[in-house]
Amino acid sequence: MRQLGDEAVLFDVEGGHRAAQALARRIRASDVVPAETTVGVVGPFELVEEGADEAPARLHEIPVVFDGEDLGELGLGGAEVAATLAGRPLEVAFLGFMPGFAYLVGLPEPLARLPRRASPRTRVPAGSLAVGGGYAGIYPVSSPGGWNLLGRTSFRPFDSSSPPYARLRPGDRVLLVAEASLPRPPEPVRTPLEGRDLEVVDPGPLLLVEDLGRRGAGALGIPRSGAANGCWLQVANLAVGNDAGAAALETTGPIRLRAGRDLSLALAGEAVLVVDGSECPQGVVTVVGAGQEVAVGPVRSSARAVLAVGGGIETPLVFESRSCDAVSGLPPGPLRAGDALDVGPPAGRPRRRFGLPAPRRAPGEPVVLRAIAGPDLLARGGLEGRFLVDPRSDRTGVRLAAAAGSQRLEPPEAISSHAVLPGAVQLPPSGDPVILGPDCGPVGGYPVGATVITADLWKVGTLAAGDAVELVAVSLDDAASARAELGETVAASLEGWYPTHVA
Repeated sequence: MRQLGDEAVLFDVEGGHRAAQALARRIRASDVVPAETTVGVVGPFELVEEGADEAPARLHEIPVVFDGEDLGELGLGGAEVAATLAGRPLEVAFLGFMPGFAYLVGLPEPLARLPRRASPRTRVPAGSLAVGGGYAGIYPVSSPGGWNLLGRTSFRPFDSSSPPYARLRPGDRVLLVAEASLPRPPEPVRTPLEGRDLEVVDPGPLLLVEDLGRRGAGALGIPRSGAANGCWLQVANLAVGNDAGAAALETTGPIRLRAGRDLSLALAGEAVLVVDGSECPQGVVTVVGAGQEVAVGPVRSSARAVLAVGGGIETPLVFESRSCDAVSGLPPGPLRAGDALDVGPPAGRPRRRFGLPAPRRAPGEPVVLRAIAGPDLLARGGLEGRFLVDPRSDRTGVRLAAAAGSQRLEPPEAISSHAVLPGAVQLPPSGDPVILGPDCGPVGGYPVGATVITADLWKVGTLAAGDAVELVAVSLDDAASARAELGETVAASLEGWYPTHVA
């Protein structure tokens, strides 16, 4: 058993992916994520004598046009790859990385030997057929990815509106059928949200509904999602009288909204709240009335801000959460102009003032992130160092580069794909670490040198391009103490009762 941060473990399994699936069926926990030779388990767990019955295998014939942009670089031709795969069913070993993303095994040579790319792409088109590290897979949506692109298909492996959601399941067989051409699937059409209480006038670059994220869907490849800065989400929610994990708005700013009724608002982040053109005091709950326009932003140096609304945002629950995955677009997806949201009844009285924990002690100082070493780099301290945040960072992951004077990291050898969590520090062959964010897939294939402790994940959510980051290895006991301290910090951020500012 290996530690995956301070909230999960990896069980190593002999016997390959079938043995891993069998063990996963016997484990009861908040999330269980089987892979090729491991089972990731989140939170407390128990092992039962008899697991669930294995579902019967099915055969899927999937049409593919072999015209991928990496064929030339690999020295392969589309016809050659099609002939190599002809009549050879692949097996679904497990799901992960993205919703419905199936890891297919049984590739013939030389495809089975192709490594992952040295540095992952920031965007791979939906429907791409790719191979890497001994697996093949179909990207269900446009997303980052580090595999080699061989072709494309109109097959879509995931449908969030129709159970069982993932069209492929472990044990199924997949036959890739070469086609000369395929129609491009239509882009998904989402009708505007028709709530009553808060209208989106301008969503800015990215406006999301987020709570503390979802659990229990990792085996389907569904990300945890949730607020990038869970600490500020909780403070803002408590300030307006909500439960700490209620759904709120996460924004990179600037945005404009219009209230449909009286609402209490709390803005957590380095941005300004403006109501009908008048700037509101920071750290104070603000009450707005029907018809008033609310603006937030721009966000200055913390990458994003959280706007909590008394009563909480009430979009439909999907896998027990209202959180949006900005990559796969799980409902409701990024908000658009014209969307209108429902807000629930207030759960409690709002506070008067609130404060926010700050990730830095002084301007220019690095953000210190404490991390548990491993599971793929076992020497404690092996990932310590200073880094700078790359502008290509997003909710999937914060990309880092070694700061001036720091030694570039040498990643360990390639690993078998296994469960990962937000905060996992992956090491691609390029040597530039990536701290996985809330929209990361539940399975990853790059070695994980360390995992940021849960008490510091909120700091990752504040990181913006150019910020300095320092990774420091700590123990599990240190992580437990840090969790307790963070709870005390959130409680101490609130003071007094009733709002003092009416816009």
